[in-house]
Amino acid sequence: MQGLMYRLAELDADSAGLVRVIDYFDTLVRHGSDTASLLRASAQLADCVVGIEIVEHGRSKKNLRRCDPRGRWSPEPQFPPSMARDIAVDDEVLGKVWIERPGAHLPLDEMLVDRMALTAAIILQPRRLPTEAEHTRNLLFPMDELAVLTSCAGLGIEPQTPVRVMAIKAVSDTAGGTAHLVISQDCTPGKAVGIEADGEYLNLVAGSFAPTPELSKLALSSSIRAGISLAASASEVNTILSTARFARAQASATTPIVNADDLGALNLLAPGSHIDHSRIPDLVLAEEIGDTKQGLELLETLRAYLQSGTLRAAADSMHLHHSSVAHRLAKLSQHVGFHVDTFENRARATAMMLVLDGR
Repeated sequence: MQGLMYRLAELDADSAGLVRVIDYFDTLVRHGSDTASLLRASAQLADCVVGIEIVEHGRSKKNLRRCDPRGRWSPEPQFPPSMARDIAVDDEVLGKVWIERPGAHLPLDEMLVDRMALTAAIILQPRRLPTEAEHTRNLLFPMDELAVLTSCAGLGIEPQTPVRVMAIKAVSDTAGGTAHLVISQDCTPGKAVGIEADGEYLNLVAGSFAPTPELSKLALSSSIRAGISLAASASEVNTILSTARFARAQASATTPIVNADDLGALNLLAPGSHIDHSRIPDLVLAEEIGDTKQGLELLETLRAYLQSGTLRAAADSMHLHHSSVAHRLAKLSQHVGFHVDTFENRARATAMMLVLDGR
């Protein structure tokens, strides 16, 4: 919006002043200014004395303050108000603001006093603290970095705390509502709570979280599919939300809960934000072993196995005995944390090699 206003100002030079006034007061709101800061900033912008009168709630007493362009408080008026506006919140008048300009009005005075009144209304409006659900939502779908840090503080979570997202959805929505699994509070970081978003239920869980057999049985009996994201710090958890949804999409009747860690480099197929390779255990471990001569030999063996399809074909292409190929693959599997030579892991192993080869 700010960029758009400036582009409009370039097209119409007369509106440039209006744009600056709007942006000036919007900045005060974004920075959480109080009425004293509002007065000082307004007096400096107007280059004359400005004032504010606030009616204290439930009392007839009025709190009146005035300030000159140098930031000095001026209890005695030098000129009568040249322009004033009421401060109104929900049709209730909370007071008024004014400027005391000697002589004729300037072209932007009306806009300036309007923005003073609007900003004062925002400052004086009773502020409702966000709920834990709102903080959780703002952490998963942040507007900016400030929203992330505010949500972390509101939930009592250190920004660097490792966390994961669990995305839950029913196989069919005929029952109505959004399906969810009850996650133990011990597995939930800080005060985070589950939220509904886009027809699914999202839970923030600890970075060490792993589904128990009981939880998997419950998901299966409830016709629920769930996915657990890769791990990330709380301040960056929004960047790996897509991997929770991708993992959920891979869940089935036999495996109702899928951990993104078990998908390895296949997580790079998840739509949405770019996934940092350092978050994928397969790639980190494969890169570590690839820095050694023996590790390169093991990776080359896996490459030959994936291309040929069988142990014997891989052995023939490498002029090795098939037992030597099997031994190498078993050693590589032990290092990267999954069986690279099984049918169900072929896509995972292939994706890992494609990423390594692309570097």
